[in-house]
Amino acid sequence: MKLTTAAFLREKINHSLPGLDRIPALLNAGNLNGAEAEFAVFLKNFLRPEKYFRIPYYGPENAWIADGETEADVAARLARGKVMSVGFMHDFGKDGIRFEANPTSNEYREWTWQLNRHHEWRMLGHLYRETDDEKYPELFAKLFSSWREQCECPDDAAPGQTKAFRTIEIGIRLTKIWHYAIHAFLHSPSISDHLWCDIFASLWENANRLRLHPSHGNWLVMEMAGLFHSGLLYPFIPDAADWKQYAADRLTAELDVQIYPDSFQYELTTGYHGVVISNYSYAVDICNAMEQPLPPAFLSVMKLAFDLYPKLAQPDLLLPSLNDGGCPSAVSTSRLGLSYFPDKEDLRFFASDRTEGEPMFPKDTVMPYSGMAVLRDDWTAQSQWLFFESAPFGRGHQHEDKLSILLYAYGKNLLRDTGNFAYDSSEMRRFVLSSRGHNTAMVDGMEQNRRGRYRWAEEDIRKLSDLSVQLGDERDILDGIYDEGYGRDYLAVTHRRRVIKVKNNPLGLKTFYIVLDRFTAPAGGSHRYDIHWQLEEVPIHLTRTGSLTRLEADYGDNVTLTMLSDGAPTLRCGCDNPFMGWRTPGTPSPRSSEQPAADSVNRNRLMPGIPAPSVMFSASGEDISIVTLLYPSDNGCPITSVKLDGSQLTVYCEKQSWESELL
Repeated sequence: MKLTTAAFLREKINHSLPGLDRIPALLNAGNLNGAEAEFAVFLKNFLRPEKYFRIPYYGPENAWIADGETEADVAARLARGKVMSVGFMHDFGKDGIRFEANPTSNEYREWTWQLNRHHEWRMLGHLYRETDDEKYPELFAKLFSSWREQCECPDDAAPGQTKAFRTIEIGIRLTKIWHYAIHAFLHSPSISDHLWCDIFASLWENANRLRLHPSHGNWLVMEMAGLFHSGLLYPFIPDAADWKQYAADRLTAELDVQIYPDSFQYELTTGYHGVVISNYSYAVDICNAMEQPLPPAFLSVMKLAFDLYPKLAQPDLLLPSLNDGGCPSAVSTSRLGLSYFPDKEDLRFFASDRTEGEPMFPKDTVMPYSGMAVLRDDWTAQSQWLFFESAPFGRGHQHEDKLSILLYAYGKNLLRDTGNFAYDSSEMRRFVLSSRGHNTAMVDGMEQNRRGRYRWAEEDIRKLSDLSVQLGDERDILDGIYDEGYGRDYLAVTHRRRVIKVKNNPLGLKTFYIVLDRFTAPAGGSHRYDIHWQLEEVPIHLTRTGSLTRLEADYGDNVTLTMLSDGAPTLRCGCDNPFMGWRTPGTPSPRSSEQPAADSVNRNRLMPGIPAPSVMFSASGEDISIVTLLYPSDNGCPITSVKLDGSQLTVYCEKQSWESELL
């Protein structure tokens, strides 16, 4: 049952405050209109928009605004009942927006959920502040009243249940959206006294749901940011002090729960790491704007979390798309970090696109808890950059991709991640979650299966991963292991991967990489082992001479990637059966200099995947080793073949050879 304005005014405000003290008598006399008017006057005298709007306005988030639309355009179509969510436009027409409807052809539930984040309401407040045009608060009043009539806050639903009251949506709208609209429309004559009371009755319902039904992970951080804002801004609500304290305590505790000692948030996704940082920054911003004390632990752990961006940044200053991560920009995030930590020269280095400041971390990054390593030649845009992970599964948004490798060199993304896709049940969604969609291995056509047995324990945040790293003058060596089973029955095959970066060699070759994949099956028996590599949409030349496969990928501008392997090759691009050779629309492409949008996962939600080649190197037997040489270059590859004999690897050029122990 909805909280009525009468019940709100009688039960949910502090009647001892001047301006609210006459409300009980008015209600007892049956004068609800008078009580609502009293509250509206109090509100307009109590709130401080001049402080609140010290927080800068930021533009659209997620795909609720179409390319080329202005905010005024969005408002005009909203007035006609036309709305966009997660990149999909729908026209409800004269009957008005139905907030619990789902007009998508595939019944994609995120459309309805994200519609109820109410991003447009904040935009309407911004338009009103810019124009003083009463059509914007009038439209807000119409939309809010319609939403309030249609959607009822549940008494006891779990955090992820309901169409309009998932706790993530409540956290988002009570952090960044509703408060902006409230402060923007505070003195508008288009907002009635009754509507002000209805808004705050609903706000109490929303905040109370966050207080009673918190979840975990990035959801919890968003929920508590919303609860913290509500408690700080509206202390005339008796529950506000508890909201604020509870949220501050939970946010402080989560800093130890969610952030690994080496900087990464425990879901190990580059995108949701940014979500967590942002919501702590929103709490800092509202404290600063309203001149309220800041919870002391926030800034210290925010500083640690911002360190992730210099550690992982590719030479193009994007972060790799890890798990459900997208490719966030190290430039924009470092600019945000620099606003809080102006003395951090590494953030200044990235925020300025390498024109100021200096990197403070070693060029080679080792993250022993997160299980990730980055090997780079230097910090320039043309550097070679290799990422390798032997990571924990992560707390959420996981992909089955342990031991995956990514490679960037000479300004080109050479070995890619498939990217992130809609949180739906499509074949493309299953692909981006899969081992076959990453640069790792499968056994007998079966994929890694950590998800089936995975259980997170709070003490895991302090556990070291199984990543092993040796850095040297001539070579760097990375080692990892996957032994958690393949397929539904957890086939007990162990995959050990060693990555060797050869920096100095007697042949005078450019920096190159040797990847040694070793498979052992404790129960014995022959198995088929497939090593998958995700390539870009570029010309591919594949040859097989004897037992050696040579693949050359031409990335343009004289940049090539040569792969030599003793595995048998299979090249696929845009295949439906098996579903392989795809990338998501939100990932960077060598055909475009355009960076992916921050909301790329939303923009691709109702779009198909894009064909992109992938190659598979295969071998069958009992205990098998497959060696793959990766040679990125801007002037060709002089290596003609490689041979593995026991632990001895020989690299052949036209007139020379070089031997090295691998094991």
